[in-house]
Amino acid sequence: MPGSRLWISSLMAICLFAATTARAADYLPPPSQPCCGGSWNSNQWGGFYFGGQFGYSYLNSDFSDAWNTGNVLSSSVDSNDYSFGGFVGYNSAVWDPQLVLGIELGYDKPSSLETTAADSNPVIASYKLEDYLTLRGRAGYAFGSFLPYAVLGAAVGRVNYSITDATGLVTGQDNTFPVGLVLGLGMDVSVLPNVFLRGEWEQVIFSPEGGIRSNINTARVGIGFRF
Repeated sequence: MPGSRLWISSLMAICLFAATTARAADYLPPPSQPCCGGSWNSNQWGGFYFGGQFGYSYLNSDFSDAWNTGNVLSSSVDSNDYSFGGFVGYNSAVWDPQLVLGIELGYDKPSSLETTAADSNPVIASYKLEDYLTLRGRAGYAFGSFLPYAVLGAAVGRVNYSITDATGLVTGQDNTFPVGLVLGLGMDVSVLPNVFLRGEWEQVIFSPEGGIRSNINTARVGIGFRF
């Protein structure tokens, strides 16, 4: 199934990213030694940071409740494309210097994620995700230059949708804002005292709009800067 393939591809991409950066990290000094004019310490992940990201996103839309005539539209339609965005956040080491908790605001803009479904009447429905914001809590456990983490948070999307019945009557709305639940796993890897690379998988499950339910899975890489 397309969803299964994306999950597998996402995990493989994150594993490959981690393996590649782990090999590169072999050439970095230990965290306790100074590097490139800065210094490493047990709380090197603490403080503010920002960065940019690039990924590949998979949108699934469920149209089964999009029309109230009893004629069921195609239940599930998929779309996938590239996405890009940015993030800004804050980390704090609490209780244990290796336990890192943080909060992060993110933005993602898909290149083009649009789905369309039709039945035999015909009834036609379309759904397009323009972009979305996330507010995520993060919990990670630092191993020197490596910070594997999990995320849980909320999202708000910007969506256009329309439904056209057999008579040509069109209902819908542009720039509507569904809310969503965010889940994810990832790893940050320090490559310089104030620079890190990121590999991540994220899922956002949005509330229905016009009876259309949707969720988006994204595998991405990014670069961040601490200050």
